[in-house]
Amino acid sequence: MTKNCAPAVARIRDLHDLLGVIPHLLGFHPDESLVVLVVVDGQVQLTARADLGDLKPAGHLEVLLDRMVLRWPAAKVWLVGYCAVEKHGWRLLRRGHRCLGDALAGELLCVSGGHYRVGDADGPLYRHDPASTASAASATLHGLQARPSRAALRRSIVADEPSPFEAERSLVAALDRVATLDEAVLPGEMVAALDSALTAPSRQSRDDLVWLALLSTDPDARDRALITITHESAEACVDVWSRVVRACPHGLQGQPLALLGWSAWVSGDGALQSICLEELERLGESLPLQRLLDRLNQSMVPPSFWAELRADLVGAIKPLPSLKLGADQGSGGVGQAHGQGADDQVA
Repeated sequence: MTKNCAPAVARIRDLHDLLGVIPHLLGFHPDESLVVLVVVDGQVQLTARADLGDLKPAGHLEVLLDRMVLRWPAAKVWLVGYCAVEKHGWRLLRRGHRCLGDALAGELLCVSGGHYRVGDADGPLYRHDPASTASAASATLHGLQARPSRAALRRSIVADEPSPFEAERSLVAALDRVATLDEAVLPGEMVAALDSALTAPSRQSRDDLVWLALLSTDPDARDRALITITHESAEACVDVWSRVVRACPHGLQGQPLALLGWSAWVSGDGALQSICLEELERLGESLPLQRLLDRLNQSMVPPSFWAELRADLVGAIKPLPSLKLGADQGSGGVGQAHGQGADDQVA
C-alpha cells in the first residue's frame, strides 16, 4: 500500500478537483486501485492506495479502513476506485461504504478509462481529465509530480545502465580509499560527503555517489546520514539517495535504499517509500532501518512523528566536532539544515 502525507497544495472545490489532485498526492496516476483520502477539519491527512486484487479477500479492506478510522477518529473518508472493469471497482466501493458508515465523506467515485461515475454503478457519468483541473495545476506549481504510472516511479530508482564496469571501478576505488581510514573517522567522512552532495547533487561523480553508498554500510556513518534528514532537507535527501541508488553496483544498494525510503517518508512521498521497501524485500534484505520503516508504514505513522524520533536519535549519538546541529524548523526537532499518501504497504 502507498500512503502519502502531503502539505496543503490545492483547494478542492468539487469532484473534478478531487480527482485532479489524487495523482499528485500519490506521485503517479493509479490504475486497478482503491484510493482512500482521510480528511480531518478540511485537510487531507493521508492519501492511501492499494491494489484492487489485494483487497478482494474478505476482511482485507475492512481492516485497512478500521486502522485509518482508529488513528483519525474524527476523520471523514473518501473512497475512489480506479479500474478497467467498473463492476470490480464498485464491488469494493460498496464494501468500503458498509464498513465506514457515517465516516464516509461523500459520494463513492469510480474511475474507468476516460470517465468516472458518481454514487453507484448506475450513477451519472462524467468525463475524467485530471490534468485539466485547477487542483492539478496548483499541485504541479507546488512541485508535486504525477508520473504516468507506479511503474514509472519504480524506474526512477533502477540502477543506471551505462556500464556495470564503471560502477565496479568506483567501488574498487572506494574500497581502496576506506582501507586507508580508521573506522572511527567514517561518521565524519559521511557528514562531509553528504554535505557536499546536498549542496551540489548534480556535481557528484559516480565515485562520489558510490563512496556515500559504501560509507552507509558502516552503522555509525549510516546513523549520521539518517539524522541529516529533516523536514527541510528531506526532498534534497531524496534527490541525493536516489542518485546513490542508481549509481550503485549490484549488492551495495541496501543501505542507500533504506535511507532513500526514510527520506521519502519524511518528505511525505509514501509511494516512493513503499517502492523502496518493496525493492529491499526483492533484494532479500532485512536491515534495521528497513524493518523500522516498514513498521512505521504499516502503522500509518505520519511524517510529523519524525521530529520526536529524530530528536531521540540525535540525543543517542555522540556529536562530532564537525557536525553543527540546528533546529529542524519543519518539525520542531533538531538537525542540520539544508535548504523540505500511501499504498497498502504505503503507494
